[in-house]
Order: sequence, then structure tokens, then C-alpha cells
Amino acid sequence: MFKPIALAIDFKKFTHSILETGLFLRKNLYSKSEVVLFHAVEYFLTPPHYLVSYFKKEEAQLEIKLSELSQMFEKENISVKNKVIWGNFWKALKSFTKNLNPYLIILGYQPYRFKIPTAEKMLERLEYNFLVVKDQPLQRVEKILCCIDFSEKSLNCLKMAIFWNKKLKAELKILNVIPKIKVKDRKVREEILKKEKSERERLWENLVNSLEKREKINNFNFEIAYGNRLKEIFENVRLNSPDLLIVGKTGKNIKSGLGSITKELLKKTQIPVLIVENF
Repeated sequence: MFKPIALAIDFKKFTHSILETGLFLRKNLYSKSEVVLFHAVEYFLTPPHYLVSYFKKEEAQLEIKLSELSQMFEKENISVKNKVIWGNFWKALKSFTKNLNPYLIILGYQPYRFKIPTAEKMLERLEYNFLVVKDQPLQRVEKILCCIDFSEKSLNCLKMAIFWNKKLKAELKILNVIPKIKVKDRKVREEILKKEKSERERLWENLVNSLEKREKINNFNFEIAYGNRLKEIFENVRLNSPDLLIVGKTGKNIKSGLGSITKELLKKTQIPVLIVENF
């Protein structure tokens, strides 16, 4: 039984990117998966009885809108379902995703200055793989940049990157960044850096050796960079122009939620970001 891919539709500016990305993935990566378009109505209290008819009317209108959007998949003979999620927002959303258990959820992300976007809350609270898109849909993958920190999620990140790399015959770069060493003495700093690089190379070998034979990597290179993590990742994006960035949901310091590096990447990068929770 193949897991579905889920498209979080909010009928806002990124809807087109979400749909086009979903269509691309269904055709090229998850060819046996069902596509599910869903929209969650954000409210937190059960409506009083006299408003129930109003909400039912709104739900019917939303279902019509989802049906109209799903036609692009039906024209390609792709199995698609629509779902309006109704009820206590987070409880209903968690119940829906638990029952659906998708490969990944595709959503749009718009950062705000003074409030946390609902998309970011979903990323923090739901334990699934997410593909985050903005203005440009994912319609080709020739280059992939996968960032690892050798935390618990690194193996899942690498496995996901290899899966995409092989399926799409894409060039894969794996990047690890050693953060700046805050030691004033240059010779001591260089010695620490040398040892740290040696340790990262050992960790990389262990990670590769932990892969199964069918997961061995093709067409890739591994790089250890040194400096500010965010700056080094953005510099790699600038120089190499990857079509997709793959990162873990959390790093070494936190076990749940959304890591600070991943959060900043979401806010500032314009290319699609695949956030890996499991594989």
C-alpha cells in the first residue's frame, strides 16, 4: 500500500505553486500515490447551534473550490481526493494527518514580522515530512543540496536525498558546516579545526556505511565547510543554484519542534525546502 501525498490548500498566493509541485511529484517521484487536497478551517471553539447551518454552507463552498482545483489531476488520470477539515483546528488536523499518514505534506510558507504563520505551526506540531514552496513551484530537480549535522535526523535526511537523487537522476551535494571556533589563538584554533574536520570525516564514513546496499549514493559530493552555518548554506545555494534544499526538522540541540537553522532557512530562501522528519 503506497502512502498518499497531501497538499495543504489555503486558497492564498502559493496555491498554484503547491498544485504544480504536487503534480510534478506525482508524475515523477510518487507515481503510485494518491493525491489528497485538504483545507483546514482555523477556529478554536465549537460554534453555537444557530451558526451550524452557516458553517455547513461554508464547508460546501470550500469543497466545490477544492473540486475545481483537483481537476488538473483528474485530467492526467491521477487519483485525487478532497477534504475540508472541520472542528477544533489542531485536534481535527492531527486526527486527519494521523489517519492519512502521508509520505509528505506540501504547503506554502509566508513569513510575517509580528506573528507566527499557521504553516510554521504545522511544521512544528506535526511529525511528517514537509515540502515547503513559495512563489516558484518545484517543476524540475537537477541539483539537490542536502544539509546534515550528524544529529539523529541526518541519516533520514541522507536517505531521503538519495531517494530523490536516484529517482530524478539529480546531482546531489551533501554539506556539513563546522561552526566558528571561538578561540583567539590562531594556532590553537587551526589545530581544533583540523581535529574537528577529521571527526566529521569519520562520522560521514560511518553514516555512509550504515546505508543499505540499495541506498548507495550516485553522482554526489560531500563537503565540509567552516563558518556561520546559515551564511555557508546560503553561499552554497548562491554558487550552486540547487533546485531543492533538504534539511532536517531539528538539529542536535532540540528533539521536537522546528530547529532554529531550519526556521531561518524557511524565512529567507526562495527555493523549495524539503524538511525531513522520517524515512
